[in-house]
Amino acid sequence: MKNSILKITLLLLLAIGYSDIGFAKSIDEKETFHDAKTSKYIQFVYNKIKFNKSNKLSFEVFKTAFYGYLNMLEAGKISNENILSICDFTLSSTKKRLWVIDLKNKKLLQHSLVAHGMGTGDEYATAFSNQPESHQSSLGFYVTAETYIGNNGYSLKLQGEDGSFNSNAYERAVVIHGAAYVSEQFAKDNDRLGRSHGCPALPVETAPVIIDQIKNGSCFFIYHTANNYLAKSRWLNSSISTLPKEADLMDIHTNDVKNNPRYVNIKSNDKPLENVEGDMAMVEPKEKIISSVVLINQNSRTGVSDTTLVK
Repeated sequence: MKNSILKITLLLLLAIGYSDIGFAKSIDEKETFHDAKTSKYIQFVYNKIKFNKSNKLSFEVFKTAFYGYLNMLEAGKISNENILSICDFTLSSTKKRLWVIDLKNKKLLQHSLVAHGMGTGDEYATAFSNQPESHQSSLGFYVTAETYIGNNGYSLKLQGEDGSFNSNAYERAVVIHGAAYVSEQFAKDNDRLGRSHGCPALPVETAPVIIDQIKNGSCFFIYHTANNYLAKSRWLNSSISTLPKEADLMDIHTNDVKNNPRYVNIKSNDKPLENVEGDMAMVEPKEKIISSVVLINQNSRTGVSDTTLVK
């Protein structure tokens, strides 16, 4: 009797163990799938922006910025979700290292010079701080706040959202403003830009335009690998559970259709849609391509095809 009870107990424990293993595996597989989709979506958006040789942003920097942006968006931190600004402070200050991107229309709005703090370095940014009076730049993700007229003219306040990396930015008056020392001529004469008290200062002539483009709740990101930032930022080390709706449509975007062998071009004089094999086709009437995709789903049991037009 005791042996029977022992055997039953062992079987139950084994069953529970296998069940837990299977459950953990399903979660891992789900996370792996979602991570793969997130990576694919980030690459998709980067490709759609179509940087050129003169304004190219490193994919690694964009990937980091966009991943954090997606996490902040999911957390409800961003109210102006159409704009993403990225400063790559690993570059020389003599280079244009600020990119302002229109995510809605997938285009680059601005590519500009931007200064770092005088305590952060000379030509290159090497040291960062969140401390008052450090005159250093602060790394990480910000949300743009309100505008005002100050000692440096039209300016934009920044709210630091990256914990100990930039939480004091608002109180330190780390703001976006124009400055005469941010110019190609200054960089040419001094082999570096002038430096601020920690503000990401911009050229005087373009600062007002850029401020108006990014104000009122957009994401502003300062990138660097210093201070073990990439491993410690909350926005870069949290899983993303919800992607924008367009992530579900990226596989059927017209530009992707052309390069996917699963998709079939259909001309107006071709056979009816129900005779086309495959599950997707691009409509091309009278030799003029339109941005539409037909989804063709065939019921394996009845053989009836169901078509849906996606614009």
